[in-house]
Amino acid sequence: MRLVAEVDCGDGAVMTIVDPRSLKDGGAEWQMRYGNPVAIRYVVASLIESFDYLISDNINMNEATRRLRLMRRRRAALRLAEGES
Repeated sequence: MRLVAEVDCGDGAVMTIVDPRSLKDGGAEWQMRYGNPVAIRYVVASLIESFDYLISDNINMNEATRRLRLMRRRRAALRLAEGES
């Protein structure tokens, strides 16, 4: 099971979100607290990088909102895919 999923934001930009399907097994948060954090350090770094960019001054509010909507749609699609499996 993958812990994260990528979100295509256009023009080659990609952001990382938690794959909601991983949460039934604890997800990245559980792995960082009780599992082997060294094994997923790059996964977690990618999540932090995406979040930090979203709230940074590097993009305006309209772009941040657009990306957040894309992230939410991707998450919803992953949840739907889980229900169909």
